[in-house]
Amino acid sequence: MNGVSCRSFFPKVDQRLKLRIPITPEFTAIVSGHGKTKAYLNRFKLTDNPMYSGNVGEQSVEHLIYVCIILEPNRSYMIKYITTRGGILPPPTSNELVNKYLNVLTKLVKSIDFTKLQQTNHYVAKYKL
Repeated sequence: MNGVSCRSFFPKVDQRLKLRIPITPEFTAIVSGHGKTKAYLNRFKLTDNPMYSGNVGEQSVEHLIYVCIILEPNRSYMIKYITTRGGILPPPTSNELVNKYLNVLTKLVKSIDFTKLQQTNHYVAKYKL
């Protein structure tokens, strides 16, 4: 990753400093890409495979935010919130997601149980990224 994920959410430091971001381990894991996703753990050989069972999809940050079926109830709230305000999902950039919809992104991130995700074998391709 080398900061690529973090820069996609926060391309400029001065913009980032203007935001009141809830600094939690989960939020940091998502925006840095250094979380407990299978894709990240696989880079360090801590899991056999970055994919869900059947090799049908990689468990990545993008997957968790836009596709993961376990997070569907909270994602539904995020989708409704964003679309009723004229936004689209996925947004053109991760930066837009943070700058315009930080509160609902934070709610979604708080709902992530990384332990449960590591034990679950699923993948539902709902959104094309």
